[in-house]
Amino acid sequence: MNTLSQRQTVFSNIQRARAVAALAVVGYHMHVLPFGQNGIDVFFVIGGFIMSCAAPREGRAFLGKRLIRIVPLYWLTTLGVYAIAVLRPQWLNTTTAGLDYLVKSLLFVPYVDDSGHRGPLNPNGWTLEYEMLFYLAVAASLRFVRARYATALAALLLALVCVTLGATGATVVAAHPGMPLMLEFGLGVLAYWTLETGIGSRIAASVWAALAAASVAALALLPALHDVPSGFARVAGWGGPACVLIVSLVALELHGRKIANRLAMALGAASYSIYLIHPFVIGIAGKIIGARADLGTSSGIAVTFACLVAICASGFACHVWIEKPMLAMLDRWFRRVRPARDPSWHPVQGNPQHAVSKSYV
Repeated sequence: MNTLSQRQTVFSNIQRARAVAALAVVGYHMHVLPFGQNGIDVFFVIGGFIMSCAAPREGRAFLGKRLIRIVPLYWLTTLGVYAIAVLRPQWLNTTTAGLDYLVKSLLFVPYVDDSGHRGPLNPNGWTLEYEMLFYLAVAASLRFVRARYATALAALLLALVCVTLGATGATVVAAHPGMPLMLEFGLGVLAYWTLETGIGSRIAASVWAALAAASVAALALLPALHDVPSGFARVAGWGGPACVLIVSLVALELHGRKIANRLAMALGAASYSIYLIHPFVIGIAGKIIGARADLGTSSGIAVTFACLVAICASGFACHVWIEKPMLAMLDRWFRRVRPARDPSWHPVQGNPQHAVSKSYV
Protein backbone atom coordinates (compact mmCIF):
# COMPACT_ATOMS: atom_id res chain seq x y z
CA MET A 1 0.00 0.00 0.00
CA ASN A 2 1.28 3.46 -0.95
CA THR A 3 0.64 5.05 2.42
CA LEU A 4 0.70 8.75 3.28
CA SER A 5 3.95 8.24 5.18
CA GLN A 6 5.57 6.87 1.99
CA ARG A 7 4.35 9.62 -0.31
CA GLN A 8 5.89 12.71 1.22
CA THR A 9 7.17 14.23 4.44
CA VAL A 10 5.75 17.74 4.39
CA PHE A 11 2.26 18.67 3.22
CA SER A 12 2.40 22.29 2.13
CA ASN A 13 -1.31 22.85 2.80
CA ILE A 14 -0.75 21.69 6.38
CA GLN A 15 2.19 24.09 6.73
CA ARG A 16 -0.08 26.93 5.66
CA ALA A 17 -2.76 25.78 8.09
CA ARG A 18 -0.13 25.98 10.83
CA ALA A 19 0.49 29.60 9.92
CA VAL A 20 -3.19 30.47 10.20
CA ALA A 21 -3.55 28.54 13.47
CA ALA A 22 -0.52 30.27 14.98
CA LEU A 23 -1.80 33.71 13.99
CA ALA A 24 -5.22 32.84 15.41
CA VAL A 25 -3.62 32.12 18.79
CA VAL A 26 -1.64 35.36 18.51
CA GLY A 27 -4.85 37.27 17.80
CA TYR A 28 -6.50 35.69 20.81
CA HIS A 29 -3.64 36.68 23.11
CA MET A 30 -3.73 40.21 21.68
CA HIS A 31 -7.45 40.30 22.61
CA VAL A 32 -8.54 41.04 19.04
CA LEU A 33 -9.75 37.55 18.00
CA PRO A 34 -12.15 36.11 20.61
CA PHE A 35 -12.23 32.62 19.07
CA GLY A 36 -8.51 32.46 18.28
CA GLN A 37 -7.80 29.83 20.91
CA ASN A 38 -9.23 27.27 18.49
CA GLY A 39 -5.86 27.46 16.77
CA ILE A 40 -4.75 25.10 19.54
CA ASP A 41 -7.39 22.58 18.49
CA VAL A 42 -6.15 22.76 14.91
CA PHE A 43 -2.58 22.22 16.11
CA PHE A 44 -3.54 19.16 18.17
CA VAL A 45 -5.34 17.56 15.24
CA ILE A 46 -2.37 18.33 12.99
CA GLY A 47 -0.16 16.73 15.64
CA GLY A 48 -2.08 13.46 15.57
CA PHE A 49 -2.06 13.42 11.77
CA ILE A 50 1.63 14.26 11.30
CA MET A 51 2.76 11.80 13.97
CA SER A 52 0.75 9.09 12.21
CA CYS A 53 2.74 9.87 9.07
CA ALA A 54 6.05 10.08 10.93
CA ALA A 55 5.94 7.05 13.25
CA PRO A 56 6.21 4.38 10.50
CA ARG A 57 9.26 6.14 9.02
CA GLU A 58 11.03 6.84 12.28
CA GLY A 59 10.45 3.68 14.29
CA ARG A 60 12.52 3.58 17.48
CA ALA A 61 14.05 6.96 16.65
CA PHE A 62 10.60 8.53 17.05
CA LEU A 63 10.90 9.85 20.60
CA GLY A 64 14.45 11.12 20.12
CA LYS A 65 13.38 13.10 17.09
CA ARG A 66 10.38 14.55 18.88
CA LEU A 67 12.55 15.67 21.79
CA ILE A 68 15.00 17.29 19.39
CA ARG A 69 12.15 19.09 17.68
CA ILE A 70 10.29 20.35 20.75
CA VAL A 71 12.64 20.70 23.70
CA PRO A 72 15.50 23.09 22.74
CA LEU A 73 13.48 26.17 21.79
CA TYR A 74 10.98 25.55 24.58
CA TRP A 75 13.77 25.34 27.16
CA LEU A 76 15.37 28.47 25.76
CA THR A 77 12.15 30.49 26.05
CA THR A 78 11.40 29.01 29.48
CA LEU A 79 14.82 30.05 30.77
CA GLY A 80 14.17 33.47 29.25
CA VAL A 81 10.98 33.89 31.27
CA TYR A 82 12.77 32.66 34.38
CA ALA A 83 15.53 35.24 33.86
CA ILE A 84 12.92 37.99 33.54
CA ALA A 85 11.20 36.75 36.72
CA VAL A 86 14.52 37.00 38.57
CA LEU A 87 15.82 40.28 37.12
CA ARG A 88 12.66 42.23 36.22
CA PRO A 89 9.70 40.67 38.07
CA GLN A 90 7.66 43.87 37.60
CA TRP A 91 7.41 43.05 33.91
CA LEU A 92 5.36 39.94 34.72
CA ASN A 93 1.88 39.55 36.15
CA THR A 94 1.76 36.48 38.40
CA THR A 95 4.84 34.54 37.29
CA THR A 96 7.40 33.90 40.04
CA ALA A 97 11.00 32.67 40.00
CA GLY A 98 10.68 29.55 42.14
CA LEU A 99 13.20 26.82 41.36
CA ASP A 100 10.53 24.11 41.59
CA TYR A 101 8.48 26.06 39.07
CA LEU A 102 11.45 26.14 36.68
CA VAL A 103 12.19 22.42 37.03
CA LYS A 104 8.57 21.39 36.47
CA SER A 105 8.30 23.71 33.49
CA LEU A 106 11.43 22.26 31.88
CA LEU A 107 10.23 18.69 32.46
CA PHE A 108 6.67 19.30 31.18
CA VAL A 109 5.21 18.53 34.61
CA PRO A 110 1.89 20.31 35.31
CA TYR A 111 2.30 23.03 37.93
CA VAL A 112 -0.24 24.57 40.28
CA ASP A 113 0.76 27.07 42.97
CA ASP A 114 -0.99 27.91 46.24
CA SER A 115 -3.11 30.61 44.61
CA GLY A 116 -4.44 28.17 42.01
CA HIS A 117 -2.35 29.53 39.14
CA ARG A 118 -1.48 26.72 36.76
CA GLY A 119 0.78 26.45 33.76
CA PRO A 120 4.51 26.53 32.98
CA LEU A 121 6.81 29.55 32.93
CA ASN A 122 6.30 30.02 29.21
CA PRO A 123 2.52 30.50 29.29
CA ASN A 124 2.07 28.67 25.99
CA GLY A 125 3.97 25.63 27.22
CA TRP A 126 0.84 24.00 28.64
CA THR A 127 0.00 22.66 25.18
CA LEU A 128 3.43 21.04 24.99
CA GLU A 129 2.62 19.12 28.16
CA TYR A 130 -0.23 17.50 26.25
CA GLU A 131 1.90 16.98 23.18
CA MET A 132 4.74 15.39 25.12
CA LEU A 133 2.30 12.99 26.76
CA PHE A 134 1.06 11.98 23.32
CA TYR A 135 4.64 11.44 22.14
CA LEU A 136 5.40 9.24 25.14
CA ALA A 137 2.26 7.20 24.49
CA VAL A 138 3.25 6.74 20.84
CA ALA A 139 6.81 5.76 21.79
CA ALA A 140 5.47 3.18 24.24
CA SER A 141 3.01 1.86 21.66
CA LEU A 142 5.83 1.35 19.17
CA ARG A 143 7.11 -1.39 21.48
CA PHE A 144 3.91 -3.41 21.20
CA VAL A 145 2.41 -2.92 17.74
CA ARG A 146 3.56 -2.30 14.19
CA ALA A 147 4.72 1.27 13.70
CA ARG A 148 1.82 2.31 11.48
CA TYR A 149 -0.63 1.42 14.26
CA ALA A 150 1.27 3.11 17.10
CA THR A 151 -0.58 6.42 17.06
CA ALA A 152 -3.93 4.63 16.94
CA LEU A 153 -3.04 2.61 20.04
CA ALA A 154 -1.69 5.72 21.77
CA ALA A 155 -4.87 7.64 21.00
CA LEU A 156 -6.98 4.77 22.35
CA LEU A 157 -4.95 4.56 25.57
CA LEU A 158 -5.15 8.32 26.14
CA ALA A 159 -8.89 8.25 25.49
CA LEU A 160 -9.26 5.59 28.20
CA VAL A 161 -7.16 7.70 30.58
CA CYS A 162 -9.27 10.73 29.76
CA VAL A 163 -12.54 8.96 30.50
CA THR A 164 -11.20 7.24 33.64
CA LEU A 165 -9.71 10.36 35.24
CA GLY A 166 -12.72 12.41 34.28
CA ALA A 167 -15.00 9.93 36.01
CA THR A 168 -12.93 9.64 39.20
CA GLY A 169 -12.62 13.37 39.91
CA ALA A 170 -8.82 13.35 40.15
CA THR A 171 -6.82 16.28 41.49
CA VAL A 172 -5.94 19.14 39.14
CA VAL A 173 -2.43 17.90 38.37
CA ALA A 174 -3.39 14.22 38.14
CA ALA A 175 -6.35 15.07 35.92
CA HIS A 176 -4.18 17.04 33.49
CA PRO A 177 -3.65 14.10 31.10
CA GLY A 178 -7.35 13.35 31.37
CA MET A 179 -8.49 16.66 29.92
CA PRO A 180 -10.74 16.16 26.88
CA LEU A 181 -8.31 18.13 24.70
CA MET A 182 -6.14 14.99 24.63
CA LEU A 183 -8.79 13.42 22.42
CA GLU A 184 -7.97 15.83 19.61
CA PHE A 185 -4.72 14.01 18.88
CA GLY A 186 -6.97 11.02 18.26
CA LEU A 187 -8.96 13.09 15.78
CA GLY A 188 -5.72 13.69 13.92
CA VAL A 189 -5.10 9.94 13.88
CA LEU A 190 -8.64 9.50 12.57
CA ALA A 191 -7.88 12.01 9.82
CA TYR A 192 -4.83 9.97 8.82
CA TRP A 193 -6.70 6.68 8.63
CA THR A 194 -9.59 8.31 6.77
CA LEU A 195 -7.17 9.42 4.07
CA GLU A 196 -5.46 6.01 4.07
CA THR A 197 -8.70 4.55 2.70
CA GLY A 198 -8.06 6.46 -0.52
CA ILE A 199 -11.13 8.63 -0.11
CA GLY A 200 -9.09 11.75 -0.83
CA SER A 201 -8.60 10.90 -4.49
CA ARG A 202 -12.04 9.32 -4.99
CA ILE A 203 -13.97 12.49 -4.12
CA ALA A 204 -13.72 15.54 -6.37
CA ALA A 205 -11.46 18.41 -5.35
CA SER A 206 -14.41 20.81 -5.45
CA VAL A 207 -16.12 18.81 -2.70
CA TRP A 208 -13.01 18.93 -0.52
CA ALA A 209 -12.71 22.68 -1.11
CA ALA A 210 -16.30 23.13 0.04
CA LEU A 211 -15.69 20.99 3.13
CA ALA A 212 -12.56 22.99 3.97
CA ALA A 213 -14.49 26.25 3.69
CA ALA A 214 -17.34 24.87 5.81
CA SER A 215 -14.95 23.68 8.53
CA VAL A 216 -13.24 27.09 8.69
CA ALA A 217 -16.66 28.73 8.99
CA ALA A 218 -17.61 26.34 11.79
CA LEU A 219 -14.41 27.12 13.70
CA ALA A 220 -15.06 30.85 13.42
CA LEU A 221 -18.83 30.98 13.92
CA LEU A 222 -19.35 28.58 16.83
CA PRO A 223 -18.54 31.19 19.53
CA ALA A 224 -20.91 33.66 17.84
CA LEU A 225 -23.75 31.16 17.79
CA HIS A 226 -22.97 29.64 21.17
CA ASP A 227 -20.68 30.25 24.11
CA VAL A 228 -16.99 29.41 23.71
CA PRO A 229 -16.96 25.62 24.11
CA SER A 230 -15.07 23.76 26.80
CA GLY A 231 -14.45 20.14 27.76
CA PHE A 232 -15.97 17.54 25.46
CA ALA A 233 -18.07 20.24 23.77
CA ARG A 234 -14.83 21.87 22.63
CA VAL A 235 -13.56 18.60 21.19
CA ALA A 236 -16.79 18.23 19.23
CA GLY A 237 -17.29 21.89 18.32
CA TRP A 238 -13.72 22.78 17.40
CA GLY A 239 -11.85 19.48 17.21
CA GLY A 240 -14.42 18.00 14.82
CA PRO A 241 -14.23 20.82 12.26
CA ALA A 242 -10.43 20.87 12.63
CA CYS A 243 -10.36 17.17 11.73
CA VAL A 244 -12.51 17.79 8.63
CA LEU A 245 -10.26 20.71 7.70
CA ILE A 246 -7.08 18.64 7.86
CA VAL A 247 -8.60 15.80 5.83
CA SER A 248 -9.84 18.30 3.25
CA LEU A 249 -6.52 20.15 2.96
CA VAL A 250 -4.52 16.95 2.49
CA ALA A 251 -7.08 15.60 0.02
CA LEU A 252 -6.81 18.82 -1.98
CA GLU A 253 -3.05 18.45 -2.05
CA LEU A 254 -3.38 14.86 -3.26
CA HIS A 255 -5.44 16.34 -6.11
CA GLY A 256 -2.59 18.73 -6.84
CA ARG A 257 -4.39 21.72 -5.32
CA LYS A 258 -2.03 23.66 -3.08
CA ILE A 259 -2.69 26.97 -1.37
CA ALA A 260 -0.49 29.37 -3.32
CA ASN A 261 0.87 31.70 -0.66
CA ARG A 262 4.60 31.76 -0.03
CA LEU A 263 4.25 34.02 3.00
CA ALA A 264 1.88 31.54 4.66
CA MET A 265 4.33 28.72 3.87
CA ALA A 266 7.18 30.66 5.50
CA LEU A 267 5.09 31.51 8.56
CA GLY A 268 3.94 27.90 8.78
CA ALA A 269 7.55 26.75 8.91
CA ALA A 270 8.16 29.34 11.64
CA SER A 271 4.92 28.63 13.50
CA TYR A 272 6.60 26.92 16.47
CA SER A 273 8.88 29.91 17.00
CA ILE A 274 5.96 32.31 16.59
CA TYR A 275 3.93 30.32 19.08
CA LEU A 276 6.62 30.27 21.76
CA ILE A 277 7.94 33.82 21.52
CA HIS A 278 4.86 35.90 20.76
CA PRO A 279 4.05 36.37 24.49
CA PHE A 280 7.43 38.12 24.80
CA VAL A 281 6.56 40.55 21.98
CA ILE A 282 3.09 41.23 23.35
CA GLY A 283 4.59 41.71 26.82
CA ILE A 284 7.20 44.16 25.54
CA ALA A 285 4.54 46.12 23.68
CA GLY A 286 2.21 46.29 26.68
CA LYS A 287 4.45 46.38 29.75
CA ILE A 288 7.41 48.37 28.44
CA ILE A 289 6.17 50.46 25.51
CA GLY A 290 2.59 50.77 26.76
CA ALA A 291 1.06 49.88 23.38
CA ARG A 292 -2.23 47.97 23.39
CA ALA A 293 -3.92 46.22 20.49
CA ASP A 294 -7.41 47.60 19.90
CA LEU A 295 -9.64 47.33 16.85
CA GLY A 296 -11.97 50.06 18.11
CA THR A 297 -9.82 53.05 17.17
CA SER A 298 -7.59 53.96 14.23
CA SER A 299 -4.55 54.24 16.48
CA GLY A 300 -5.41 50.89 18.08
CA ILE A 301 -5.67 49.27 14.65
CA ALA A 302 -2.23 50.65 13.78
CA VAL A 303 -0.81 49.24 17.02
CA THR A 304 -2.46 45.88 16.33
CA PHE A 305 -0.98 45.72 12.83
CA ALA A 306 2.47 46.82 14.03
CA CYS A 307 2.44 44.25 16.83
CA LEU A 308 1.35 41.49 14.44
CA VAL A 309 4.13 42.38 12.01
CA ALA A 310 6.66 42.45 14.87
CA ILE A 311 5.50 39.03 16.06
CA CYS A 312 5.74 37.49 12.57
CA ALA A 313 9.13 39.09 11.92
CA SER A 314 10.59 38.09 15.28
CA GLY A 315 9.17 34.58 14.99
CA PHE A 316 10.61 34.13 11.51
CA ALA A 317 13.97 35.52 12.64
CA CYS A 318 13.97 33.14 15.60
CA HIS A 319 13.18 30.25 13.27
CA VAL A 320 15.95 31.09 10.80
CA TRP A 321 18.70 32.21 13.18
CA ILE A 322 18.04 30.12 16.30
CA GLU A 323 15.62 27.24 15.73
CA LYS A 324 16.99 25.86 12.44
CA PRO A 325 20.67 26.04 13.48
CA MET A 326 19.84 24.25 16.75
CA LEU A 327 17.95 21.55 14.85
CA ALA A 328 20.79 21.10 12.37
CA MET A 329 23.36 20.82 15.17
CA LEU A 330 21.24 18.32 17.12
CA ASP A 331 20.54 16.41 13.92
CA ARG A 332 24.27 15.90 13.39
CA TRP A 333 24.70 14.81 17.00
CA PHE A 334 21.76 12.42 16.81
CA ARG A 335 23.14 10.77 13.69
CA ARG A 336 26.41 10.13 15.50
CA VAL A 337 24.83 8.56 18.57
CA ARG A 338 22.26 6.44 16.69
CA PRO A 339 23.53 2.98 15.69
CA ALA A 340 24.70 2.91 12.10
CA ARG A 341 22.33 0.06 11.38
CA ASP A 342 19.26 2.16 12.25
CA PRO A 343 17.45 2.68 8.92
CA SER A 344 14.86 5.06 10.36
CA TRP A 345 17.12 8.10 10.46
CA HIS A 346 17.43 10.16 7.29
CA PRO A 347 19.96 13.01 7.23
CA VAL A 348 18.60 16.51 6.90
CA GLN A 349 18.97 18.01 3.45
CA GLY A 350 18.64 21.79 3.66
CA ASN A 351 15.64 22.11 5.94
CA PRO A 352 15.76 20.12 9.19
CA GLN A 353 11.96 20.10 9.32
CA HIS A 354 11.99 17.60 6.46
CA ALA A 355 13.61 15.07 8.79
CA VAL A 356 12.29 16.22 12.14
CA SER A 357 8.58 16.58 11.60
CA LYS A 358 6.84 19.04 13.83
CA SER A 359 3.28 19.09 14.94
CA TYR A 360 3.21 22.68 16.48
CA VAL A 361 3.43 25.74 16.49
